[in-house]
Amino acid sequence: MNSQELNFSRLLQLTAHAWRQAIDRRMKDSGLSVSSWLAVATIALQDAPMNQKELAQLLGLEDASVVPLIDRLVRLQLVERVQPKEDRRKRLLYVTPQGKALYLKLKVEADTLRNELLADIDRDELAIAQRVLQRLLQAIEAK
Repeated sequence: MNSQELNFSRLLQLTAHAWRQAIDRRMKDSGLSVSSWLAVATIALQDAPMNQKELAQLLGLEDASVVPLIDRLVRLQLVERVQPKEDRRKRLLYVTPQGKALYLKLKVEADTLRNELLADIDRDELAIAQRVLQRLLQAIEAK
């Protein structure tokens, strides 16, 4: 790996980590981590209930890793698991009214932070960066 490739990989990792830390700092008063907030947001944004495996895939987590996350959200009464009558093996995830309200509040915070962080970046450059990241993600998912 040449130094440019190493720098890109390192910069990508550092940026993703710093982004998550910035969101964590902004949301610390809510008591939720970025992972918890993203899980609530993902469930809240779905048109239909989803199962744990689907949530894990959307969050990029292992199935086993998502279980304690959901357990925590259930204890906080932000999410509930519902067992459908037609398939007792499944557990569908629903955001509670409390979870939806918190999601909407934190979404405003996340949107504000994103706008602050991206304010000084030229829109054309941002569009290029988004295209590059999307192509990189597609390449990774194809492997």
